[in-house]
Amino acid sequence: MKFKYSAKTKAGEEQSGKIEAASHENAVELLQKYDLIIVSLEESKDMFSAGALLGRLHRKVGVKRLVMFSKQMSILITSGVSLVEALRIQYEQEDSQYFKEQIMAIADMVDDGESFSEALSHFPDTFSDFFINIVKSGEVSGKMQESLMHLSDYVEKSYMLGAKVKNAMLYPCVIMLGFVAVGIAMMVFVVPQLVGIFESSNMELPTPTKILIAVSDFMVNYFYIFIALVVFFVVVVKRYLKTQPGREQLDKLLLSVPPFNELFQKFYLARFADNLSMLIGSGVNIVSALQIAGDVAGNEVYRKVIYRSVEDVKMGGSIATAFESSKYVSPMVGKMLKIGEKTGKIDSVLKDVAGFYTKEVDIAVDGLTAIIEPILILALGGGVGLLVAAIIMPIYQMTEAF
Repeated sequence: MKFKYSAKTKAGEEQSGKIEAASHENAVELLQKYDLIIVSLEESKDMFSAGALLGRLHRKVGVKRLVMFSKQMSILITSGVSLVEALRIQYEQEDSQYFKEQIMAIADMVDDGESFSEALSHFPDTFSDFFINIVKSGEVSGKMQESLMHLSDYVEKSYMLGAKVKNAMLYPCVIMLGFVAVGIAMMVFVVPQLVGIFESSNMELPTPTKILIAVSDFMVNYFYIFIALVVFFVVVVKRYLKTQPGREQLDKLLLSVPPFNELFQKFYLARFADNLSMLIGSGVNIVSALQIAGDVAGNEVYRKVIYRSVEDVKMGGSIATAFESSKYVSPMVGKMLKIGEKTGKIDSVLKDVAGFYTKEVDIAVDGLTAIIEPILILALGGGVGLLVAAIIMPIYQMTEAF
């Protein structure tokens, strides 16, 4: 992000301008390195410039960059390169300006005495609590290179799992959008051409045709109201989904509506088991591990289940209790958690659960693709049939009249 600054040199000369930095704190550090005394510093508000718009599009560090960052840091540290030097090497070869600034700021913080995990925590939009805690466990155990390599494998595997689910959802969404686009095109361009023919016949039109003509007339003559209603609906829905009740309702819907419910249940259970297994295996205590797993669950329903298990553990109970009582969790998960607790090998048990559900996601994606195609064909066929019937029926009546 860009910041406007006003400062004075040690000689008392005034300076002003703009500076790019990952955060307000980094901007202060950069200016202080030039021996400037800061008078004012605020974020630049050039919201509508082309540069600002492009900058905002690139303000997210992609998963692939995090995978490469983790792998390369692990290799460099294993080769005997110091942490600060490894970060500076990463800075030199990184091509994303936004990520470069973050890496340089992290290197400076580590060089000034902060731990690697503390430095990462200054950039929560890039490094999650999960990522930071795995690094922290590597610092405590002295196995930083192993922790970073595990992280890169985990991030990559998590990305691939999420991509499979997104691809499964993308196909029906694209088909439905295509159908809506064709429907709108017919309403705007085809139906108005037929209205004159129908009106000249002075015949009583069927109800479906009247509805079709009314909708077409509204879309053609009041298109601005139609567009405003669509935009209003999208904005209201998006804002509602950002609220706690909205997120909960959407997440419950994803876990309840067939044929998608099984896919999403298996996906979130695989993510939970993988997250918790890695955290516990890295030496994070069970309560902290559960809290972090809850924070990165990605679904409000499972987040609540995990938080209930945290309270159970704090009270001296079992992790499995909250999972066994939830209708969105397979009984197998609760049983496996109990086995892990009894044997003291909960991380390895969870790893097996994660592997099982990851394979189940693959099977569910293939099954969903096979089911979705005939459902879409029937739905689109029905929609097209209604449109065609509404147009054909009056034409048929006209031919009979003659």
